[in-house]
Amino acid sequence: MQFINAPNILDTINKALGTYNPRQIDRDYYTGFTTEARLLHKYEIGHLQSVLSVGVRYSTELTRRRQKGIGTIGSDFNLEITKKQSPDSAEYAIDLHLNTINYAVFAENLFQVTPQFSITPGVRYEIIDSKMTGIIPNSATNLAFPISYTGNRNFPLFGTGLQYQLSHFAQLYGNISQAYRPYLYSNVTPADQIGVIDPNLKDSRGYDIDLGFRGHYKNYLHFDVTSFYLYYGNRVGQLTLAKPDSSTYLYTTNIGNSLAKGIEAYIEASLWKLFVNSQSRFNVSIFNSLSYDHARYVSGQINNAGKNVSLIGNRVEGVPDWINRTGLKCEYKTITTNFQYSYVSNGFSDANNTVFNSTGSTGNVPAYHVWDWAFNWNFLMHYHFSAGINNLDNAKYFTRRINMYPGPGILPADGRTYYISFGIKL
Repeated sequence: MQFINAPNILDTINKALGTYNPRQIDRDYYTGFTTEARLLHKYEIGHLQSVLSVGVRYSTELTRRRQKGIGTIGSDFNLEITKKQSPDSAEYAIDLHLNTINYAVFAENLFQVTPQFSITPGVRYEIIDSKMTGIIPNSATNLAFPISYTGNRNFPLFGTGLQYQLSHFAQLYGNISQAYRPYLYSNVTPADQIGVIDPNLKDSRGYDIDLGFRGHYKNYLHFDVTSFYLYYGNRVGQLTLAKPDSSTYLYTTNIGNSLAKGIEAYIEASLWKLFVNSQSRFNVSIFNSLSYDHARYVSGQINNAGKNVSLIGNRVEGVPDWINRTGLKCEYKTITTNFQYSYVSNGFSDANNTVFNSTGSTGNVPAYHVWDWAFNWNFLMHYHFSAGINNLDNAKYFTRRINMYPGPGILPADGRTYYISFGIKL
């Protein structure tokens, strides 16, 4: 139950009706079933153990989606439909049955080439059958018309992993794998009046390559450093386009191909045990998780107000360049407390890299800093007590902009929050 409109359109009394505008009612019903069977077989090749894993998977998902019903004018929660869309139409402007059936078979084999070196190739074959029937409103006349969509896809996906044990304490690893992402029902059914869908939307494909080095020193030091290269083809996203009257709307389409290159690094060190007393029941440790993600469009363009505008070099929406989380943890017997500091750099919510939009549905997402504290105490064998404060300094920030409920506009993050819990384990 919602009044959904751009933030610059106030929820005020409609002079023609003499009341507030009717609320919009949306209702979804979900049914799903999934089952999977796996077989693991260990065998030896030249006194070295290898492992074969094979499996099958079946799932079916059914969604009944009913949206844009005309509800009441009150402020209380009420799902009553007060008016049909037209005398001969259904109660909801959007009334859809969405069904997806997925079959998959997969296999991978770990070949232990030497005691230190292993190769793990794998393959997965996917079959996806999708159907959509029902009615949606015509974008020009806003009158309901029937639709029937069937999408059948089948494709193989390949991947290989490598691992080399340098010593008891460190190893090198690398992986390359293909990826596939079909566009979703939500991509082809606009949720509001400011969304337009490309009728020629395509599925996305890509691949990922990573190379890493990880290890540990006793129980005092743990680390993992990974570099990655991710290609994302036919990326589905949203562009901010202008109408002839200069108003803007969001256009969902295949906006281009992107590359993400970067590094992820994690380290945790038990300082007290490493430098003071390795047998002490007291310990102070620090940890840091750092991610740098240089995600940019390498192809793609849009037509905006009659001009072709290139997306090459634009930042990928929803992907900040830097994410860093660092913390300090103190332990004594069964008591643990830790502080964590998080930093996320700025980003954009659309492929155009729109800085400002009066509706708030697209634009810059500023960088933010957050502090958190947590405490845990296990006592008398079966009891534990936990407490914490999230967003200690009550930072005002947001991570997303959306064009559907509860938007359009920004989604503000929670301010300072507290929690206390007590548990018994018998």
